[in-house]
Amino acid sequence: MIRLALCLAPLMLSATAARAQVYINGQIDQSVIAATAAAQATAVVQAPIPQPSSSAPPMEMIGGAVGNSLVYRRADDVQPRISRTVSGVTGAAGTAIVTWAALPSVGKLTVTPYVSSTETKPPRCYPVIGTVTTTGATIKCFVDKSLLALGVLPSEAAGAGVQFDVLALPGS
Repeated sequence: MIRLALCLAPLMLSATAARAQVYINGQIDQSVIAATAAAQATAVVQAPIPQPSSSAPPMEMIGGAVGNSLVYRRADDVQPRISRTVSGVTGAAGTAIVTWAALPSVGKLTVTPYVSSTETKPPRCYPVIGTVTTTGATIKCFVDKSLLALGVLPSEAAGAGVQFDVLALPGS
């Protein structure tokens, strides 16, 4: 009998704290068992309930996508903007460098400068090839120099002092 008690002693000493709480003075404490069961049942019920997101919402994408996350957007979440708009004025050479907040890396970026003008032949502005990046571009503007009354063919000149706006969008 003593041998059996010595063999079982290490097993009784390794009892967990939770098991020690269940036995009080040799009696089973039903309240601990009930509380544990209730906590487990609550965890099972709450597991599929969506929780608020802890990150910024993803950017828009062509075609969209169905999500399967168990998080939701909060009412005050702000989705990242995919477009950038800036204004600029050309210098004496008809060029201006414009910058905007960095866009995420995209395969294609469409940069469209536009001029609000009431002139019959408003200045035309274009992004300079090779200067468009996810953070800016160089814009070149031209104005018509038409001297048809003098028998000279129409020509273009650098548009100095042209005020313009630029819209930058990821390509589709």
